[in-house]
Amino acid sequence: MKQFAKISFFILFSLFLFNCSGAKPKTVASTSIENQNNSENTPISESKSSSTNEDPKREGGSIKTAIKVKSIAEEYQIVKQLCPSCKVKGQALISEGKKHYDLLNTVNDKGEEIKYYFDINSFFGKW
Repeated sequence: MKQFAKISFFILFSLFLFNCSGAKPKTVASTSIENQNNSENTPISESKSSSTNEDPKREGGSIKTAIKVKSIAEEYQIVKQLCPSCKVKGQALISEGKKHYDLLNTVNDKGEEIKYYFDINSFFGKW
């Protein structure tokens, strides 16, 4: 019974944290990621990117051109396809009004930082 209570508390607390961010105009939550691997193999349309950092014209280069995804795993697959040599160095949740985006900060083998924005509104806060 104690195990059930702990799990229930964790789930309710997590839902509370995710649902409270909608009232603020813009918030950013950041997490450092080191050597995160993804084992799912979902096919994704291929794109090429040679731009670095934020690039408003590049697909995923800004919030306006954020790539729509259905899961966090899909974000990592897309980054792996767009930049095979990139390593994810951090992930951030960005909220603008009632819209939510993930930002993956990466570094390629030349040491250049590349940011990828993902539109997560199709699944964020819906569990």
